[in-house]
Amino acid sequence: MIPPLRVLVTGASGHVGGALVPALLAAGHTVRVLTRDADRVADRPWREDVELTVADAADPVGTARACADVDVVHWLVHSLDAGPGFAAADRATARIVARAARRAGVSRLVYLGGPRPTGEALSDHLRSREEVGALLLSSGVPTAVLRAAIVVGAGSASFEMLRHVTERLPVLPAPAWVRTRVQPVALRDVVTALVGAAALPAHVNRAFDVAGPDVMTYAELVQRYAAVAGLGRRRFLPVPVGSPALAALGIDLLTPVSRELARSLVESLGNTVVAGEDDLAGLIGSPPRLGFEDAVREALGGAVSPRA
Repeated sequence: MIPPLRVLVTGASGHVGGALVPALLAAGHTVRVLTRDADRVADRPWREDVELTVADAADPVGTARACADVDVVHWLVHSLDAGPGFAAADRATARIVARAARRAGVSRLVYLGGPRPTGEALSDHLRSREEVGALLLSSGVPTAVLRAAIVVGAGSASFEMLRHVTERLPVLPAPAWVRTRVQPVALRDVVTALVGAAALPAHVNRAFDVAGPDVMTYAELVQRYAAVAGLGRRRFLPVPVGSPALAALGIDLLTPVSRELARSLVESLGNTVVAGEDDLAGLIGSPPRLGFEDAVREALGGAVSPRA
């Protein structure tokens, strides 16, 4: 049994943080939420069960107040939709939370970052996630960096891009990156990993890959989503160049994802994002992870197959 902890969750208005809070409460932990705007979490079913700190994560005083008297900080914020300066903003907030957590005597930081392809030049998005992870790992506070690729869950920017584009376009442009391999992971399995990582032993200070069991290309990702959603088979039209700016414009028009966020994500599609290890599952005793089709069914509100 994991002893009850006092946990601070940032990014609780997002799809991962919003799912993490009730999972932490169900595990018996006390939860504090840091948010810039209390209205953004006012309608959450768990609102009355958590302590709220209203402050900007970029504010050292507010972040220090949020970190006071907590055991674990889940750092789930990013600035990808802030435009060209997002990497600098994320480095700055990472330094703020690292300093606040160290001074408050926090026993663990848990950061949800992005995958780390080997032997490839990283996109600005993935390079920024790697920089933030490295800053937290060197903070002096034991840190678990969880590296996940596409999170399959309602509200996930990557999943909403896949969902809306596949449903609205029977013929899709096919730049070279449609052949890039990816290993998506179900939202519920990311949440399981985040909850488990909170109670890792103090000597554990490292990054972990978190991925589902299925590896596929982006083209296969589209076809498998289409099959689960009951759509016809999608066709791909080869194009010589895949401009991130042009793709982001199309995504902005077709999906709820902002153009700036879409551009950051599209620039990462050329990177192979396949897990190199699964050490965390052994440390926290997590159950087998959902396959891609079941993860999509769950994201669309359908039933999934029982897990072993």
